[in-house]
Amino acid sequence: MKSLTCFSLLFFTQFSFAEDWLPEFNGLIAGAVNQDDLPYAQVNTQTQPSILIFGRLGEVFIEGNRAGYPIKRFPFGTFSAVGQIRTHQYLDADNTSLTNEDRNRAIEVGPQFTLPISHGYFSQFTWFQDISGQHEAQEFEAAIYKRFIFENFRLITTLAAQYQSKKLMNYYVGTANYQANGEWTQEIELLGVYDINKDWSVTAMWRYYQHGSDFDRSPLTSKNTTSRIAVGIGRHF
Repeated sequence: MKSLTCFSLLFFTQFSFAEDWLPEFNGLIAGAVNQDDLPYAQVNTQTQPSILIFGRLGEVFIEGNRAGYPIKRFPFGTFSAVGQIRTHQYLDADNTSLTNEDRNRAIEVGPQFTLPISHGYFSQFTWFQDISGQHEAQEFEAAIYKRFIFENFRLITTLAAQYQSKKLMNYYVGTANYQANGEWTQEIELLGVYDINKDWSVTAMWRYYQHGSDFDRSPLTSKNTTSRIAVGIGRHF
């Protein structure tokens, strides 16, 4: 999920010497366990600890593996600069005999436009560029999301479609004998937070990706879906 660097920054806000140069964090920090069901052949489900962060550090919003800064607010929407860690696509070559090259998580940044639709629904359009030197490619995402708020429970639902460029596709599923084309991936995400009391909450997240036909035809993959589940308990600040 979100990098440990962000967690360290938030941790230091609790000390008086940091109050003058770090903005206040408002939100939830949760220790969690996540399980990744990856599409790669010969690769078992991956389970590992993680940190879930949802909230604001001053003007910076943090939403799990994504963070952003609103650059300009218009009457019709918001233009932001965002960055994310590509947590759902990776392959450790030690786990398979089909390749000797790791396919690493990437750090990506780009512009984002958020536009309200109606009845609490929002549309979001984002362009990502890898800046970590991994796939060195681009992805375009179009999404619709809505927040549902109940007495002690909050739920965010998201539907998204992501166009992965040819270079990105071939970093994650290409081989010396197979070259994929750029294509669309569909995503469903559910994020729930249940408040135990005013300080502590339980949070759960489910993401499901449906990949395209070129992804499915790769000799590295055994299916065309990826899923991620994370469950944790955290404190509000």
